[in-house]
Amino acid sequence: MVAEKEQQYQTFLASVQQRKEALRATLSQLLVTDKTFKTLEIGSGHGDFLVQYATRFPERFCIGIDLITQRIEKSKKKAQRASLDNCSFLKARAEEFLECQPEGFLWDEIIVLYPDPWPKKRHHKNRLFQMDFLTLLAKRVTPGAKIHFETDYEEYFSEVCARISAHPAWHPVDSDSYTANTVFARLTGNQGHHAVFQREG
Repeated sequence: MVAEKEQQYQTFLASVQQRKEALRATLSQLLVTDKTFKTLEIGSGHGDFLVQYATRFPERFCIGIDLITQRIEKSKKKAQRASLDNCSFLKARAEEFLECQPEGFLWDEIIVLYPDPWPKKRHHKNRLFQMDFLTLLAKRVTPGAKIHFETDYEEYFSEVCARISAHPAWHPVDSDSYTANTVFARLTGNQGHHAVFQREG
């Protein structure tokens, strides 16, 4: 039984490594731009927000990532219909995306709108904004970069604000937040809570 579990673990590690190698190759081609301003939306859903945003700000290079294949396909179609050359979507895990992006490529804006709050206590470890993730994110953005965060889940909002504020690389700032007309916002019908955090210079 122990040997079988070890084999399964090694197989899992090998699959992760293969996935990361493929992602590095993809990002070496995708993350090529002469645009100064770069926006990453984590959990881009059906692409509603980012397509509108990229249309409004053509000077920005925008990438949206999500874990659901169907959402990515819908998002790509929306970007194509809008004839956007500054907006792309990719299926990827946030941590792996940041780990695998090319050396020297830095974001100046991170957008996280209505992420899965994993409401059950035993699932809290799956929430995006863990301290290790915030440390990794800080290494992949420019000094002064901002995180725009929005959720309709009040308990989660309070936890995220406290955690990011406690991290030495980030601090809350007074800044305009994005009120997102996303599918998730429309489904809940709730007014989202907004917060903005800035990377220490």
